Amino acid sequence: MRRWHWRHWSVRTRLMAMTALPLAYLFCTFVWYAYQSRLSEVREELAERGPLVAKVLADSSEFSLVSRRYDDLKLTINGLLRADPSIQRIEVLDAQRRGLVQAVARAGSASPHELRYDEAPILKRLMWVSMLAPDGTPYQKDRPAASGMTVETMGYVRVTMSPSALLLKQTRRFYVELMVGCLGLLACVLLAWQLAKGLDASLQASMRALREADDEKRRLIRKVNTAVEDERQSIALEIHDELNATLIAVRLEAQRIAAISPEGEAREKAQSIIKLALGLYNSGRALVRRLRPEVLDMLGLDGAVEEMMRHYDSARSGCRFDLQAQGDFSKMEAGVAISAYRIVQEALSNIVKHARATQASVQLALEDGELHMQISDNGAGFDPAEASSGIGMVGMRERVYALNGRIAIDTCLGAGTRITIAMPIR
Repeated sequence: MRRWHWRHWSVRTRLMAMTALPLAYLFCTFVWYAYQSRLSEVREELAERGPLVAKVLADSSEFSLVSRRYDDLKLTINGLLRADPSIQRIEVLDAQRRGLVQAVARAGSASPHELRYDEAPILKRLMWVSMLAPDGTPYQKDRPAASGMTVETMGYVRVTMSPSALLLKQTRRFYVELMVGCLGLLACVLLAWQLAKGLDASLQASMRALREADDEKRRLIRKVNTAVEDERQSIALEIHDELNATLIAVRLEAQRIAAISPEGEAREKAQSIIKLALGLYNSGRALVRRLRPEVLDMLGLDGAVEEMMRHYDSARSGCRFDLQAQGDFSKMEAGVAISAYRIVQEALSNIVKHARATQASVQLALEDGELHMQISDNGAGFDPAEASSGIGMVGMRERVYALNGRIAIDTCLGAGTRITIAMPIR
């Protein structure tokens, strides 16, 4: 199930998900709203139609009920059932709610709790008319005390409404709306697919261009590093062959002058020249070793790093350095070896200058065709966000990336620093 995690999705899949999920949500919301609105329309129509049918039928049944013409009433009811499929049953009851006429349209498919019952009374209206006797006097017989109209309930009309027919009608409309919505959703999905395809192709082209630019940058960095190292080697050779040789000659001449000069100012000046020449010669040798460590060509990377750490120990920086090496480093490619040496050199220089550490260690190992390096110290550490833009850190990262390597810096204030690097050796 892990491969279905979104981090493993392709760019096109992510774009499709970003587009399709809102569309699916809107579509589901539209379907739910359309379905609920249709149900609401059915309920409202039943609530309006039931009382109206009962009222109209009750008003029209007064004469049939008074004259007991139940057949005519039944014909009227059956016609009404055929005209309105939403009516399931019509019952005409007397004043004691005993059945007089009953008609059923069909066997109800709806459950009893879905049926709607509406009832209206059948009223008998009596109007008293004043008539004159033959002698001209008003004729009154069994007339109530108050003249006018008398209303009497003769019975009831009960109408049972079923939502099945209306639901079927609304369901057809809903299916039409659903089909239109599905077609719209399909069109949106196809459009989103085309857009995602185009964006994915554009993004892939941009990523390929970035990779090519990154590869070109790495090749350029390798060339620059090679050119820098060649120039350093050239400068080192010139210092070694020209400057140091000249300083040796100056020292020898000064020694000869000191030997033939009597005691006095001349001999003192000659000895002073000897000391200056010797100091310049030692500085030149140190500069040559820094520009192009000869021990790297003679003893390999581990020997060069060990010589470097011995130099830092002799400088009495207050930090103890420890080296652990595993593997044969004499067969490493020269470009990889010099880059690794420069990385270690920069890291140890930072430890001496900034870390205020008392213990530092360097681990070198050749495993699975890669050079693994780890430089750690127990110093003050630093904030990666603030120090990541430093020239030293940038140079280390660029050297590693130029060789298609990996680098990780683990540090925080007061907890020391650990730099882990892995680079292919070919």
